[in-house]
Amino acid sequence: MLLSVIIVSYNTAELTVQTLQSLEADLSTSKDLLKKTEVFVVDNNSADDSVKQISKYARASAVPIKLITNAKNLGFAGANNQALRAAQGKYIFLLNSDTIVQLGTIPKLISAFELTPDTATAVLSSQPKTLDHLGILAATLLNQDGTVQSQGGSFPSLSTLFFHMSLLDDLPILGKLLPSTQHTGLRTSQRAHVGMEDNLENAPEKPDLLQTDWVGGTALMIKRDVIDEIGLLDEKIFMYGEDVEWCMRAKAHHWDVAIHNAAYVTHLQSQSSGSENALRGELLGYLYIWSKHKPLWQLPLVKGILLFGVLVRIVLFSLLNQRTKAQQYLRILHSIQKSST
Repeated sequence: MLLSVIIVSYNTAELTVQTLQSLEADLSTSKDLLKKTEVFVVDNNSADDSVKQISKYARASAVPIKLITNAKNLGFAGANNQALRAAQGKYIFLLNSDTIVQLGTIPKLISAFELTPDTATAVLSSQPKTLDHLGILAATLLNQDGTVQSQGGSFPSLSTLFFHMSLLDDLPILGKLLPSTQHTGLRTSQRAHVGMEDNLENAPEKPDLLQTDWVGGTALMIKRDVIDEIGLLDEKIFMYGEDVEWCMRAKAHHWDVAIHNAAYVTHLQSQSSGSENALRGELLGYLYIWSKHKPLWQLPLVKGILLFGVLVRIVLFSLLNQRTKAQQYLRILHSIQKSST
């Protein structure tokens, strides 16, 4: 098996079927790929007719679809891990249920892995920007209007989190110079140069990759070798932040992380989960990541930075008369204050 695709579904019946249709259309561009791909859909106890619609689609699909139904919502990490344990592919593709895979995306992602030489990690300490040990690769995410959607960023640190939460990274000129935990990838990531390019002389094309610290789990392809080395997603993170934490572990084992600039997936953002839940999960996720990977003395500072950033947003949206957003952040403020992490 070359590829295992995993989609977690939760009350997104029509969107999930739409995602499966776009996935099958892309896989069907290669008969060989179609034969060597398996698809897992993990339903997290949806209250709509997701299971019925997915089952109906699976019966007629040209690609084998294995449906796993849960009696309770296990979260993003827990549900993905169920399928990861059963997946047989050399490459694993995590795909949100509110996405549309553009034609050519999956072949390009797999090709990038195959064409990028793996020269191990002997030179990483002296040439950290050389992409020579690719382990995680994300598609470029698009909004519905075709514009690039923000994903990925720099690893969490006191400075990158402060630049993000203070909105300094959004300033027109200064923002391009400041590393931030959240950015578009195209704005502040370093463009990778492929190591040992002479090995690619006969390749049909060189993959256009953008090296970064972390990428989102929306359309993320990872080598099975990476999972065998670093483990599954952290199920202590129910949703949001597990992709950052996974990439941190991969980087700690010297695997490179990148975005493919010519492979596209349209993401109907916040369709598979509420935007307020996404914001809350993202911010609380930082607290957990710090408790797991960072010096504990920094935790009070992190909590202070988060509270400061949320207050800034409450004031800003109140001044702009965007009361709904201001109220969302007010509730998030209370969640951070109550957090015991």
